[in-house]
Amino acid sequence: MGDKVGEHFELFWQAYPKRAPHANPKKPALRAFDRLVRRGAKPDQLIEGAAKYATYCKAHVRDRQFIAMAATFLNQERFNDFLEESAPVTLSDIISAEF
Repeated sequence: MGDKVGEHFELFWQAYPKRAPHANPKKPALRAFDRLVRRGAKPDQLIEGAAKYATYCKAHVRDRQFIAMAATFLNQERFNDFLEESAPVTLSDIISAEF
């Protein structure tokens, strides 16, 4: 895994909604992220999908146990569901997406 993938993954991880106190292991998510990028996925789209999912969760999910683990979100390519929405995500959206 390259340094660029690691940097992009850290932005993804920051944008992704928090599940605490429930489990959300980072290592499987990193592997899934790396695998998607190697297959041609654009890191910016993965980050954008995570940020939009965080916004969705903040508005609609009351119990954090129902937030998908990041590895599941990536492996099932759920980010695509959130990329279809209209407005692009900015860096300030990612920073303010703390859940």
